[in-house]
Amino acid sequence: MEDLGELKNFLSNIAIFGGLEEATLDRIVGMLRWEEHPKGSVVVREGENGFSMYVVRSGEVALYRKGSRATDVRMARLGPGEFFGEMAIIDVQARSASVVVEEPAILYSLTNRDLYTLYQSDMPGYVMVIQNLCRELSRRLRRADARITQTADQASDETTQIRKLPIQ
Repeated sequence: MEDLGELKNFLSNIAIFGGLEEATLDRIVGMLRWEEHPKGSVVVREGENGFSMYVVRSGEVALYRKGSRATDVRMARLGPGEFFGEMAIIDVQARSASVVVEEPAILYSLTNRDLYTLYQSDMPGYVMVIQNLCRELSRRLRRADARITQTADQASDETTQIRKLPIQ
């Protein structure tokens, strides 16, 4: 484990914990679970039930989804200060991706039950965390929309080029 002051400072610089009161950060620090994961370990699997999110303290993880040909497609690589699994604690659906440790990692986990405890004990802090989560999900959705548009544009350009090929 690490010094609580260092951990609070680290968390306060992460989007979902930004702007929180000191007392709220103290509550959240008390809820976090420290986890050490070796390289190659699977933190969560696509399709399994999920009740927790994770903050990367050190190391790197990669998010994978099954592609249409049943191959793993890497969606993102995350490092210190980034987080994953937040969708599972909000919508209580199956995991949308698998997460594999690419460099030995220390993660902190927070469960949907922890968020409910925060809701009961610190409503303003809970609201701020949820607003921050919504902002981050919105940013990620906008980036995904931009990538989809870019991919569609490229596919359209390639189709147009194929149509213009002379038939011999």
